[in-house]
Amino acid sequence: MLAFAAPAWAQSTPVSFSPEFQTALEEDYGVREGEVLRAAVTDAIARELSRRGVSPGSANIEVTIVDAEPNRPTMQQLFDEPGLDFSSISIGGAELRAVVRSANGATTEVTHRRYNHSLADIVGAATTWTEARRSIRQFAVKVADAYIATPR
Repeated sequence: MLAFAAPAWAQSTPVSFSPEFQTALEEDYGVREGEVLRAAVTDAIARELSRRGVSPGSANIEVTIVDAEPNRPTMQQLFDEPGLDFSSISIGGAELRAVVRSANGATTEVTHRRYNHSLADIVGAATTWTEARRSIRQFAVKVADAYIATPR
């Protein structure tokens, strides 16, 4: 497995949750899952910026996970519902937003929303956050492109 070390500036990319998703984490998915998704977003953005040769600059990226739905039950869901089976599968995905701000005050907003329409859309063996991670990777490409395009 390849591991990419995120530059320190990318690790500090603030990733927050919408109030509705924060509630879903606390009441349904488990708070732990928020940290899993936060790390996935930070790593994906750092990877895409590195691929473009971006070094620490004056732009600031703020990300919000608006919503995410798992493909398989989370640990908290399995704990809360003992009859639930981990092999259960469902439609997953995520909606994310970012604001790229430069030192000169220029801002660029980025949004991305991707969910499966049916179980037939799921490619390969689904893990808990397969489709959310796919959405995060696609979002990271858009964010990196916006970072490059934002006037400095």
